[in-house]
Amino acid sequence: MKFLIISDTHGRIDRAARLIEALRPQIDGVWHLGDNYRDFELLKKRFALPLKLAFQAVPGNCDPACPAPEMRLIPVEGHQVFMCHGHMYAVSGGNIGVLDMVAPSSGADVVLFGHTHVPLLQTKNGILYLNPGSLSLPRGGSDPSYAILELASGVPARAEIFSYQE
Repeated sequence: MKFLIISDTHGRIDRAARLIEALRPQIDGVWHLGDNYRDFELLKKRFALPLKLAFQAVPGNCDPACPAPEMRLIPVEGHQVFMCHGHMYAVSGGNIGVLDMVAPSSGADVVLFGHTHVPLLQTKNGILYLNPGSLSLPRGGSDPSYAILELASGVPARAEIFSYQE
């Protein structure tokens, strides 16, 4: 299964909408890693049913009073995916903060987070850590970006980060 991973859209869903439309034949779902949860709700309403896509999200630090859980552990194709925004786990710039302490105890082999607006893809102790960066407000000299996560039974998770092209 393949998932479009986005984060930190901050009220600007035009790029996300274009990506979903363009990538639809290749993806099974869209996962949003927070800031803004309302963006996730709008995208889900627009695309989930007509395109038969699985949507998941977590709120971020810019989503006060959001009733959704701040982290999710999602089983997919024999993998355990830990999804969070990252602000509660001391992530910054190009580092994974304390996620490398939290992930093993959760049983996750994939950790998805946002918050920094800086893309990151690394494997540490057999766990894949992925931050897709931001489609709307990139930081640290990065381009607007997103990621594709591929999960298949019996093989390690694979991911790739892409610069957004208009």
